Amino acid sequence: MKDGWTRERPEIELDAAAVTAMLQPAFPGARATAIERMRGGLINTNVKVSATGIAEPVLLRLYQRDLSSARNEVAVTARVAGSVPVARFLYFSERDPLTGLPYGITQWIDGARLDAVVGSLDGSSTRGLGRAVGHVLAAIHGFVFDKPGYFADRLVVPEPTDMGRSGFIAYLRKALVAGSAGALLGAELSGAVLSFAEREGELLDGWLDPPCLVHGDFNGPNILVRSGRDDRWEVAAILDWEFALSASPALDFGNVLRPPLGSNPAFIAALTDGYRDAGGWLPPEWQRIARLADLLAWTDALGRPLGPAMVADARRVVRDIIDNEPC
Repeated sequence: MKDGWTRERPEIELDAAAVTAMLQPAFPGARATAIERMRGGLINTNVKVSATGIAEPVLLRLYQRDLSSARNEVAVTARVAGSVPVARFLYFSERDPLTGLPYGITQWIDGARLDAVVGSLDGSSTRGLGRAVGHVLAAIHGFVFDKPGYFADRLVVPEPTDMGRSGFIAYLRKALVAGSAGALLGAELSGAVLSFAEREGELLDGWLDPPCLVHGDFNGPNILVRSGRDDRWEVAAILDWEFALSASPALDFGNVLRPPLGSNPAFIAALTDGYRDAGGWLPPEWQRIARLADLLAWTDALGRPLGPAMVADARRVVRDIIDNEPC
């Protein structure tokens, strides 16, 4: 998934002098000695930096979406650090004088993308890694809020968002009828989605309370893993918290059930075991609810399409969801 998707915005070109200048507020006197652009992101610019005066590499992250999403990531990682493996912020500025963009400096975390690793593991390693991811996901969902919705400053939800059946249908109608998502899906598939939502939407009401922290983009590229002690795989860090919100766990599980992770039954079974062992609760029809909730994420993504490959993936996965077939 995401292979072949195009970036929402071009990456920012940075030379050693620019990077050195951006390091100064956090590391006075440091000088960049090596710069490696990190590929794979679709919105922001990420650069691995080695520098004099800094014992370990750091990640320089320029936010190209908006300031609110940058603030969101900084606040969420500060809240969950210690309970969830994350790259801690060493510095954050709402405006870099060189680019005019918000930027942060975080720890550099060694690891591999989960989706690049899981398919090559034997059964025992797959189960161990699945359980580790389940434990981390339960820890994320352990942070609860008084109402569902999108965060403002300090992770306060100023206005509740209806994430049950009525809100789900209203959002889909707005996006598919009045918005651009409907044109990209096509009239036939858009109509099928709306009919499916009318028929199945009530399932969402069974997995709403209490609203909890949801990553919002919980999939392979944002889950770094590594081989730890005794060659046991572990989660090194959960990355990219810009889309985090207070909502139902179904949104994160919908992401997990996408291919390639959702096409690996052993991994999914171990993940759910690990989630339950760590105190997470799953309703009896959790997979149906998660796939239903994932329609929201795909519809939202189609509002800012990332190239023909992304639109093709959306059409395929949405069709699979409403046909109740595995992705």
